Amino acid sequence: MHDAGIKGMIRVGDGRKSDSWAEINVVVDIFRSTTTIPMILAGGARYILPFRDVRKAIEFKRKNPEIVLVGEKYGIKPPYFDYDNSPAEVSAADLSGKVVAFTSTNGTYVLSRIKQGRVLFSSYVNLSATVSVIRKQQDVLILPSNRPIGKAQEDILFANLLKLMAEGQKVDLEEYTRKTAEINRNIIAGVSERDLEFCLKVDYTGIVPEYIDGRIVQSPDSGENGRTA
Repeated sequence: MHDAGIKGMIRVGDGRKSDSWAEINVVVDIFRSTTTIPMILAGGARYILPFRDVRKAIEFKRKNPEIVLVGEKYGIKPPYFDYDNSPAEVSAADLSGKVVAFTSTNGTYVLSRIKQGRVLFSSYVNLSATVSVIRKQQDVLILPSNRPIGKAQEDILFANLLKLMAEGQKVDLEEYTRKTAEINRNIIAGVSERDLEFCLKVDYTGIVPEYIDGRIVQSPDSGENGRTA
């Protein structure tokens, strides 16, 4: 049975191929950027400046040494970066009051492609909070980030989970997280067990990040700050 509060249309697209956008665009990159980004904000960072280009991020750091550099390129932390694109690493870091410059192979690339509408970032760590934001919107497009070489099954799986939940459907969350863990085991260069543990922390935070005026901040529509689990 559908929830009576549902009033809009929710679609699942492809972050690397979609060329039309919605009022609300939700970027999904489970391994790992849309898991790391909420964790950075939950850790007290003021805001995140996304960079598509690693060199520009490093140059920005040189001019602004107080900036914290977080990210990866093709799964590897670049030189001069303070932290990897790792939810486990950033969760242990003191980011209170900091400005974070962030780059990733997939998540920030998809962000750079979106030409209109609002942009949110979602993963298991802020699943319920994202559902609360999007379920009453008129026009929502969920965008799996995928990979330069093809589909990312963990992103597609989560995108469909998010859609079902926002539509008021019953789901077996344990089955989805189990399948996500299984996908990681079958990836040649999967995420570490430590990062996987964080990537599967359902509802760890009530923060839904949103890209507003060049910065990623807590969406004004999202609920409580910090950790919920």
